[in-house]
Amino acid sequence: MSEQLVKIEQEGPVIWLTLNQGSIRNPLSSQMIASLTQALVSCYEDDSCRVVVLAADGPVFSAGHDLKEMHPMEGEDNGALRQRIAGILESCAALMQGIVTAPKPVIACVQGTATAAGCQLVSACDLAIAASDAHFCTPGVNVGAFCTTPLVGIGRNLSRKHAMEMALTGDMFSADEAIKFGLINRHVAPEALRAETAALAHKIASRSAQSIRGGKAAFYRQIEMPLADAFEYANQVMLEGMAGSDDANEGRLAFIEKRSPVWHQE
Repeated sequence: MSEQLVKIEQEGPVIWLTLNQGSIRNPLSSQMIASLTQALVSCYEDDSCRVVVLAADGPVFSAGHDLKEMHPMEGEDNGALRQRIAGILESCAALMQGIVTAPKPVIACVQGTATAAGCQLVSACDLAIAASDAHFCTPGVNVGAFCTTPLVGIGRNLSRKHAMEMALTGDMFSADEAIKFGLINRHVAPEALRAETAALAHKIASRSAQSIRGGKAAFYRQIEMPLADAFEYANQVMLEGMAGSDDANEGRLAFIEKRSPVWHQE
């Protein structure tokens, strides 16, 4: 395909990945999933990148899976259809899990609507800022298919009752409601969305990449543990971070010497 599905722009230590099929609502088709996965992995491996921002062109952030891909092709039997759909779902799940386990923060910059797997993409990101007129939806029930896989990520962001309200009704929910539910961090005027997201990304990029890498991994691991196990694990990670980290040593020294820290470039 000649069209660039994901635009890549670097602004210093921040890389913007922009879904570039706005005319058809930026579906998470198999091709888009593959392109976005490849772009994200490149960012994770790029030492010059400290923070990744996921954005989208057009009036819709992402409408989720391409339903045309979920429909039988001419002459395709049910077994082949199931195998093809399973491959798409597995690739999408790997994309979402890759964002969570990535060594770098990923921020969603959301305009328009984020629907179904597009809403799941927002939930997978570490942070999310939306335009004040953005909306969020898991509309599977409206087309006879419950949004089961989107609810994996969404259900880990929201309370169960809010997640189930989204899934059972298929309704659109506003940016205000998305904040209340815990799906996004905040919303801003549409014209301020990119600048607000950029400011947040660059602030995080100025922090210790070493501490963020270990801290992000530890957070997502401990959050699934029983409380006592979580404390035991977090204590060990904190001990290593405080006693065995070059950046922690530099941070303490900079505090004592009343100067800005100089982080290791890794």
